[in-house]
Amino acid sequence: MSSRLRSRIRWDATETGSRSRLALARLDQPPSYAPACSLDVPSAPRDEAIALMHVGAEVEHALMVQYLYGAYSLNLDQPDEAKRTLVSSWRGLIAQIAREEMGHLATVQNMLTLIGGPLCFEREDYPIIDEELWPFPFELEPLTKTSLGKYVLAESPSDDTLEKLGLRAEIQAIRERVGHSASLSVNRVGLIYDRITTLFTAGPMVQGPVNPSDLHPFIATVDIQAASLPYQADASAWGLGQTDILIETAKDRTTALNAIALVAQQGEGSSMPDELMDSHFGKFLSIYRNFPEPGDWSPSRNAASNPTTNQRVKDPARRIAGEAEPWAVLANQRYRMLLAFLQHSFHVEGLEGANSPRGALISWAFGEMYNLRSLSEILMAMPLAPGSSLRAGPPFEMPYTLSLPVRNVDRWRTHRDNLTASIDLVDRMIGAGAGNERYLRALRTADQNSLRQATALVGA
Repeated sequence: MSSRLRSRIRWDATETGSRSRLALARLDQPPSYAPACSLDVPSAPRDEAIALMHVGAEVEHALMVQYLYGAYSLNLDQPDEAKRTLVSSWRGLIAQIAREEMGHLATVQNMLTLIGGPLCFEREDYPIIDEELWPFPFELEPLTKTSLGKYVLAESPSDDTLEKLGLRAEIQAIRERVGHSASLSVNRVGLIYDRITTLFTAGPMVQGPVNPSDLHPFIATVDIQAASLPYQADASAWGLGQTDILIETAKDRTTALNAIALVAQQGEGSSMPDELMDSHFGKFLSIYRNFPEPGDWSPSRNAASNPTTNQRVKDPARRIAGEAEPWAVLANQRYRMLLAFLQHSFHVEGLEGANSPRGALISWAFGEMYNLRSLSEILMAMPLAPGSSLRAGPPFEMPYTLSLPVRNVDRWRTHRDNLTASIDLVDRMIGAGAGNERYLRALRTADQNSLRQATALVGA
């Protein structure tokens, strides 16, 4: 996540109502004020929307991965059938939330594509600390009652909505439990989506002379490009056949506002859908209420928090070493490949057929999702380091860059190089007797097939 960008967000109060920056007509009623956000640098509405959507995309990305880690940390090997069933249901529900966050991330990319903005699949490595945005670090940690409390708060609606739902006292108790007893009256991720909504909303027609130096108060219609639709991700290709995964496309102002509203309601927005369990907040709250207290029984593995392959990190509670290290490196490589496939797919016009270039990218991306699940299971079964009581986990470390080359042929060269690097690593792991040889050989075969396709698209 870009701390440079986040540092330019101004959190303040803004006047509510229909008054625009162009027409400051006198109102009969005194203005009311509500929490809001904006950028503290000069920016046109389209540019401001792009910047805020980048922050939103990074938040969706960070939440998606930490939820996956929490789901993978759950231990299905429980002593009785009732607990196994319960833990399995929690794991399925959290994995579903993570998939929905992926849908949110794709929808934000669609909105960026709609107005001609650069894509954003970035985030920082964990832990991500930004108390201005949220008082808890975004971090990879095993699922506990406390971490669940953080997720409930991360997805909670505004205090006004909590009051209407009769949940304000319960949420305040969760705040106190996780060590933040002060009222979190401002859902700042929700405010970002609120501001994006305002920027997409057409304002009133201005009567009288207009100062030419004033900024247009909303994204201009000419900048909302229906021609971008073939480049956007759609639910039929990416939704896994699941209606809960919101991957919304947009061709105009109305469909863009609908997409933003749906994502905000299901996830981190200020409002809520009609059914509580249709929201991430409601789903996490249901798990939290049934999750055991510390000392009762343990649904989760003793997994490391924020595991890393970075040799500069000396903390023995984080540093992956020994037999788990090559597996963590492989997981990072597959994660890099997944992000590259996803990003490249937005640069290729949607064409029918799995054998089309975009079809190949989508197929490969789904393959990497399954690979990451398999690698996470393998890592969670291994010690963090020789002699450690902690389990290793997938570090989900970001690559040195997510920037794709300018020319399309060079993007395929990037995939070719990533596949070649993965094949080489797998060969070395098989040669060293790393275990799980059947999986490694199947992975290598799939990579060799993909490599032939990428090489053919390069033309050399």
